[in-house]
Amino acid sequence: MEIRYPRPLRPGDTVGVTAPSSGVGEQHRGRLDHAVAWLRAQGYEVELGACLDGASHVSAPVQERAAELQRMLTDPRVRVVIPPWGGETAIDVLPHLDLDAISAAEPTWVVGFSDISTILTPLTLLTGWATVHGTNLMDSPYEVPAPLLSWLDVVTAPAGSTLRQSSPGVHRATGWDDWTADPTVSQHTWDGTGGWRRIDAGGGGGAGAGAGAGDNRAGAGDGVGSEGEGEAFEVTGRIVGGCIETQSGIAGSRYGRTAALRGAGGADGAGGAGGATDDLIVYVEAAGDDALSICRRLHGMRLAGYFDGAVAVLVGRTKALDSPTLTQTEAVLDALGTLGVPIIADVECGHVPPYLLLVNGALGRLVWSENERFVEQVLA
Repeated sequence: MEIRYPRPLRPGDTVGVTAPSSGVGEQHRGRLDHAVAWLRAQGYEVELGACLDGASHVSAPVQERAAELQRMLTDPRVRVVIPPWGGETAIDVLPHLDLDAISAAEPTWVVGFSDISTILTPLTLLTGWATVHGTNLMDSPYEVPAPLLSWLDVVTAPAGSTLRQSSPGVHRATGWDDWTADPTVSQHTWDGTGGWRRIDAGGGGGAGAGAGAGDNRAGAGDGVGSEGEGEAFEVTGRIVGGCIETQSGIAGSRYGRTAALRGAGGADGAGGAGGATDDLIVYVEAAGDDALSICRRLHGMRLAGYFDGAVAVLVGRTKALDSPTLTQTEAVLDALGTLGVPIIADVECGHVPPYLLLVNGALGRLVWSENERFVEQVLA
């Protein structure tokens, strides 16, 4: 498969806003209006779609949601498509998309996370388009802590760019901003600290090491301790992944066969940074299911071949609950510990702000050592 990167977004380009899953209720329209105004203030035109209604769990009937998404993806004027946020059942859109027509069109950046990963991953696997797992529109006005990047940093980057990110060491541990009371809030409360944790056996981990990713015990999320550091490593592979609750619904189907990325090369077909590799760096994150459900879903994904070829697994930080006899960390290890690859937890690629942007299809490089821990992505 050839990985194709959309051309960089430029001032004056059009960003399409549609909700292929859940729309926006009246109580949050102020935030949507502010996010659109913020985007326009960055120098971009914004096209608001018709599928944005928040009265139900979906923004419109499935045929209408699919048609609007299809139109925006194949309209050469629209350079980025971004939803307000995720939802529950974007999976019903997939059979209604004309993937051949999308594949034949000039690539368009698609940005989002949560239920939107149900669409992002298949687009990459079936059309070769690079897609961006990261902030949805409603979260876009928030300031991004260094050394993380915003989605605008990614979609405006020139072809061939190398993007490096690492943990900022802070996160939002409690609460959410009230967008009804203040739809213009732009700064998160960083009331949690801690960086990435290595939890696989090679890192001195195992099921009992450290606090669970969703653990509510005292000391949870306090960063990497000496017992979880392990030996230094460096791996490369194509980036792929998404939300566990939604990816488990497509794993093993034509929409979730990550094997399509194995052997993928850059658009130029050349070797080097854009060359082909049979290896994958897979990222997953739990939105809200308890640990027993996450364990079961991850086992199913592994059995469906979702992690075949993985040389490392990144696990997003989560507020999802532990189960009485199983923590979120133990759930991951129970399902994925037998892969025998590094597993890094508390990565900022989940439902806990801030958000580390991951480009499905990009050539990734993950470095873990005593002095350096980062993920690097090459848009080639």
